[in-house]
Amino acid sequence: MAYDDFVRQLLLFCQEEQNIILLCFAINYTVAEVKELNMRLEVEDDKSSLEIRLLIIKVLSILDSTFKVIQFRLDNPDLFPINIENSFDPDVYLANDVDMIDIMELICGLFYSHSVKNKIGNPVNFSELARVFEKGMNFKFADIYKKRDDVFKRKATKLTEFLNELIIAIKIESKNRGYL
Repeated sequence: MAYDDFVRQLLLFCQEEQNIILLCFAINYTVAEVKELNMRLEVEDDKSSLEIRLLIIKVLSILDSTFKVIQFRLDNPDLFPINIENSFDPDVYLANDVDMIDIMELICGLFYSHSVKNKIGNPVNFSELARVFEKGMNFKFADIYKKRDDVFKRKATKLTEFLNELIIAIKIESKNRGYL
C-alpha cells in the first residue's frame, strides 16, 4: 500500500514536472534519504526490519529506473517535447482604479491561506502564483517580493483594504440579487 502510493506520487510528479534539473535533484535527494534509512536499518540488524528493507530495495529500484528514464529524456530531448501553452492569450486587463498592490494583496491572501495547490496537491510557491495573475491579466510586477513586502508595510487600516472592498462588492451584489 505505501509502496503503491509512493510509485503513484512519483509518477504524478514526473508527469507534471517539466524542469529536468528539479526532477534529477528530487530523485537523487530521495535516493540519498532512502539509502541513509537502509544503512540505519542494517546497523540495527533487527530481524523485524526485514520487510522494511525489502520495501527500501523496491523503492531504490523504481527510483533508479525513473532516473534512467529522465537521463534518456535528457539525452533525447526531441522525443519529449515540453508542454508549453503559448496559446493562452487572455483579453483581460486591470481596471484603471486597481493598483498592482491591490492584486498583490489578493495573491498574499490566497498564498498565506494555503488556498491554492498544484495538480498533485502541493502548495504552489509564491512566485508561481504571482506569475499566474501576471499572465492572466496582462501585466508584470517589477519585483514580486518587493510588492509583497509593500503589502505588509502598509498601515493597519490599509493592510487588507482591497480585500475589504471585495467583501463589500459581493455583499452588495448578493443584496441586489435578493439573497440578503
